[in-house]
Amino acid sequence: MIDLRRHSSRHLETKLILPIPETRKYEREIHYYLFSPPQLYVNRSMYSEEHILHKFQSHGRYSSPEITLEELLDDGNSLSPLSILKQYTQELLIDLNAVQERNVIHELQTVVNSVRHETKACLKDCKDMVKLGMHDDLNATLMNWHESASALLKILRGMISEIQKKVDPESRLFLAYLWTDEAVSLICEKHAIDLYMASASMGNEEDKQILGKLMQFSRDELEYRSKMEYPSGSTNAETVQYRKAVLKKWTQSSLYLVPNISKWPKRVSEILAGIAAAVAMAFALLTTIFAEETFIKNSLQWALIVIIGYVFKDRIKEWLRLFFNAVLPKMMADEISSFLSPKTNKKICSSRIKLKITNPDEIPAPVREIRRDKNNPFRDMLPQEDVIHYVRNLTMHPLSKQGMARDRFPRENHFTLVTRIRLDDFLKEMDDPNDVVFRMDPDADELDQLNSERVYHLHLVMREYSKKEGLELYTHYTVVLNKSGIVRLEQMPLS
Repeated sequence: MIDLRRHSSRHLETKLILPIPETRKYEREIHYYLFSPPQLYVNRSMYSEEHILHKFQSHGRYSSPEITLEELLDDGNSLSPLSILKQYTQELLIDLNAVQERNVIHELQTVVNSVRHETKACLKDCKDMVKLGMHDDLNATLMNWHESASALLKILRGMISEIQKKVDPESRLFLAYLWTDEAVSLICEKHAIDLYMASASMGNEEDKQILGKLMQFSRDELEYRSKMEYPSGSTNAETVQYRKAVLKKWTQSSLYLVPNISKWPKRVSEILAGIAAAVAMAFALLTTIFAEETFIKNSLQWALIVIIGYVFKDRIKEWLRLFFNAVLPKMMADEISSFLSPKTNKKICSSRIKLKITNPDEIPAPVREIRRDKNNPFRDMLPQEDVIHYVRNLTMHPLSKQGMARDRFPRENHFTLVTRIRLDDFLKEMDDPNDVVFRMDPDADELDQLNSERVYHLHLVMREYSKKEGLELYTHYTVVLNKSGIVRLEQMPLS
């Protein structure tokens, strides 16, 4: 299933998570159909397909490890990055060269990523418990999280105290321990506040104790970071937000896959452009030779033949370019790329992208039916919407074909593809968002003044398809925009 969210006022973000196979590769097709109102003029006459393609930016990474705090704290769990980190720390206390620095930093980053993933899952569960009125389960969950988070931070800070005696305080290794401590502290502080806000509506006399502990926990963490002189302990909100972003980028860098963009589409395009130019030039040359052999040089007939040859030379180039685009769509992929494992430099996923600006008559019937506005019977009397069709063919490569064993990569189970869609081109032709509307007050003989906003609707239909697996999933969203950007997202029913 493809997830969609609002990344910023001008960016949509989609996320697709796919399992990494062990023995057999498989394929997925991802289609995005973006329907734009004609008055926004996002069409082929205003923008090239290459320009629109640059508005789709993607990156691939391993999915965050799905480890609960209890599993993370379990010393008997061989997959727990905290258990591995404890072992590495003990070895470093004996010999600083016993473990590669890169391996230690990777486990530190994985601890943070695991905590971040688990806190999101925990918050979602707590919100569901509040909706369902599961008072006892909620109270137990809050207590368990508070105890586990406190234990985790105590273990991390104990390791920092031990390793501090052995390494240079300015070394990258020691700074990695400190950055991990700061990142986990920030995540836990925010999560404690989020849990408090989500659970406060169910608070009674019995719950006041745990809710008070959550608030005290968040206060203690802020004071701790300030005492440690971490940048996130500052009272300047801008400094704190920037620091959060830096720490998040650093910790997630352990998950990023190395993108490798192929030069093949550009080379094919250049070869085909050269073939088209050669054929066109050959036609012009032959017409010139024919004119030389048939008519007197510099005569009217000679000049007409030469002019016609050069006129058709330019047209033949364009016709051949359109022909190649029509009959060689796979070879003419707009982008071919791979995502490589940073550990082995082997392919995890291969990708082919094609983008086309089209109209509703040229897209598949199921997509047209999903988009059809059932509340407007006069749709056929209005100008057609412009459609941007972005398709991505993904091939997931198995670990066995890369000489990789699962026991060497036990936590790298899933691949996450994140795509950000920039919508700034859709905003250029929009009217100003603010408007004033007058109407009669239903309770008095006077006019009411209503402030309104002019909004536009983009429709995004997403399709995930696999022929071999018999998979075909559709989702439909309305993207409500005004001149300032995205107002909200609305998921639409498919029927």
